[in-house]
Amino acid sequence: MTPRPWSLAARLGWRLGAVMLLTVALAAVAVAWRAIKTVHDLDDFALQGQVRMIVANLPPAFDGSDAITLPDDLVARFRSSDGDNLFMVYYDGRLVATSDVALAAMVAPLLTHPPHSGFVHVRGLAGHERGMVGLLTELGPWRVVVLQGREQTNALVGSLMDNFGLAAVWLLLPIGGAMILVGVLTLRQGLRPVREVSTAAALVGPSHPGARLPVASLPREIAPLVQAANEALTRMEQALVTQRHFMADAAHALRTPLAVLTARLDMLDEQPGVATLRHDADRVARMVGQLLRMGHLEGLPLDVTQPVDLRAVAVEAISGLVPLGLQGRIEIALTGCASPVPVRGNHAALALALTNLIENALAHAPPGSAVEVSVTPSATISVSDRGPGVPVLLRERIFKRFERGPASREGGAGLGLAIVAEIATAHGATVRVAPRDGGGAAFVLSLPASSVIAEAGPSRRAARV
Repeated sequence: MTPRPWSLAARLGWRLGAVMLLTVALAAVAVAWRAIKTVHDLDDFALQGQVRMIVANLPPAFDGSDAITLPDDLVARFRSSDGDNLFMVYYDGRLVATSDVALAAMVAPLLTHPPHSGFVHVRGLAGHERGMVGLLTELGPWRVVVLQGREQTNALVGSLMDNFGLAAVWLLLPIGGAMILVGVLTLRQGLRPVREVSTAAALVGPSHPGARLPVASLPREIAPLVQAANEALTRMEQALVTQRHFMADAAHALRTPLAVLTARLDMLDEQPGVATLRHDADRVARMVGQLLRMGHLEGLPLDVTQPVDLRAVAVEAISGLVPLGLQGRIEIALTGCASPVPVRGNHAALALALTNLIENALAHAPPGSAVEVSVTPSATISVSDRGPGVPVLLRERIFKRFERGPASREGGAGLGLAIVAEIATAHGATVRVAPRDGGGAAFVLSLPASSVIAEAGPSRRAARV
């Protein structure tokens, strides 16, 4: 099973879009992490500011015998937080001031003893599932501890993440979609020259040997490959032209000696072996004629856009072969449409193809039988005979050059059906052979439906020639 071809534009577009989305997502995560860190830094700055305010209001002379009184507005700031903020002031290890005596009594045992300067984290505190964080500062005999509940910070971070996450989703979705769309459109636009090259490459063939691939609009990464392909096409064209010229020249050069040989054989008296020589000369002449036809078909592209009447083609081909049919006591019948069957094609080429098919049928039909040529409104021509038929294994091979069936007549060159196949290919048609009911073979040449110009009324009327 042939693997399904993949799209370079689609693959690059989705990969580029994925990279862009990942980049935007990482940027969003980085911004969120930085915002959270900023919140914690602000908490640290707030704690340090609170310590500085408390230190600024400590009495310059204190003997530690009694408690100290701090300004009411300073104490009110901590008490208004409903237990989420707390300060404690120690002098020589004794608590001398606090914003909440009850909370301080619960916090004091949970502090490390002796408490160390720096940031502290109090865990296992009733009412504070996440504990409290704070800052401890030592100034000689003074120790100032400032604490705040982590719920405030977590609530702030949660609110920030909720709002930021919702805004990020609504922002990232259109940005990501726009980035993917721009990436795919950019790739499609960039790969358009490659598609144009592919379209031009489809036109390269024996009928257009001079066709070349466009290079002007290609990116410089692909241009060398296309230029190399054009150079290869040039070399192939030269070899093809040389081969065709050789075949045509050889066939033309052989025609004159063959004509002279045939004339001299006709001048000889009936002697043993002369008939055999004439038969061999006719065979060579037939092969040369078919080589000339093949060279003509390959040398020039056929114009298959002309209006052609298939029924007129059949009448012309049959008329030219009536003497050959009479010689073998074989009748040729034209059946099918009695009215014209107009199609687009090449009249001379189609007449040659049908002539070869009828000649092939006459060569295999037994004496006293009939060869039927049928033309249908659907642009199909069939040639049927009552010969031995074609074995299944040979039904495709006989349309190749120099291939002959086991029942081929002596003197055949094996090029007649190959010429039919060449003409069918030039017209976009198909040719096949099938067994005929009652014995024999039916060769069917079917033109594409697009070549039909107008439908003709069907009729079963037969014309005998």
